[in-house]
Amino acid sequence: MNKNAFIFLFFCIAATIFWFVVVLDKEYETRIAIPIQYINVPVDIEIVNDMPSHLDVRIRDKGISLLVYRQKNYFDPLVFDFNKHTFIRNALSVSSSALFEKVISEQLLSTSVIEDYSPRTFDFQHIKLNKKRVPVRLRYDFSYRKQYGLAGDLIVSPNEVTIYGNKERIDTIHYVTTERVVLTDLTDTTKITVLVEKLPHTRFLPNNVSVFIPVEVFTESSMHIPITVHNVPDNVAVRVIPADVEVLYQVGKSMYNKVNPMDFVISVDYNNVVRSTSRRQILTLEKYPTYLRNVKLGTMEIDCFIEIKD
Repeated sequence: MNKNAFIFLFFCIAATIFWFVVVLDKEYETRIAIPIQYINVPVDIEIVNDMPSHLDVRIRDKGISLLVYRQKNYFDPLVFDFNKHTFIRNALSVSSSALFEKVISEQLLSTSVIEDYSPRTFDFQHIKLNKKRVPVRLRYDFSYRKQYGLAGDLIVSPNEVTIYGNKERIDTIHYVTTERVVLTDLTDTTKITVLVEKLPHTRFLPNNVSVFIPVEVFTESSMHIPITVHNVPDNVAVRVIPADVEVLYQVGKSMYNKVNPMDFVISVDYNNVVRSTSRRQILTLEKYPTYLRNVKLGTMEIDCFIEIKD
């Protein structure tokens, strides 16, 4: 590059910088869109008109200052708190300047002037929603480490929520479900909070529930239970061999000493015995404690002998 070209380029750059400084030193107006967050909307009402997602603010200042406001996320979101306002005859109207001028001004440079807002007022109309109580159903998939398991009932609290919506909508809802919860390799009692699954045009109070999951180590055990024969006539005696059968099961540590033989019923039916061509009968495990798992009989068949009483 020769000397003349270099000088020409230097003056072009200098002129551009000078022009840029002059331009930015002039006053301009610009519009800034600031996002709005709505909080504490009453659950028992529905806002029937549009809720603005942004407040457009017209600001006047020198170009260099306005350029600063164009930075992403320069302004904090504005918060509209319904708890601070009262509906009168199902309507609410608040000016934008009364709501937000102070908080916006605190984020502006001292030379900036707010010229206008859009919308200038926040106007809301609402309708009252119907409500009713419905039970909560837990959607879950739990798995446990080997030799561990559920040591009692899952407890959902609260087990009911209040739903809000128009009458036609909530009349069709008889229960709500939680979001699906997946927990694996559980080894200890756990308490979690789960959101109630959202439904269109419906609100919940509360919108989450706590779930208590009792978990403990399980051990294998067994006991012998006498066999019961049902529907035996008064003039007949039925002798079964063996007279009792071993029941094998897994039981949680906390319930180990509470297992009682009276909690089991293992039976055959006399009517099946007399209809059968074989004295071998299949046993039925009618009853056992619900807190046991993997319950099974040591043998599934016995011999039955019918004897007529004198």
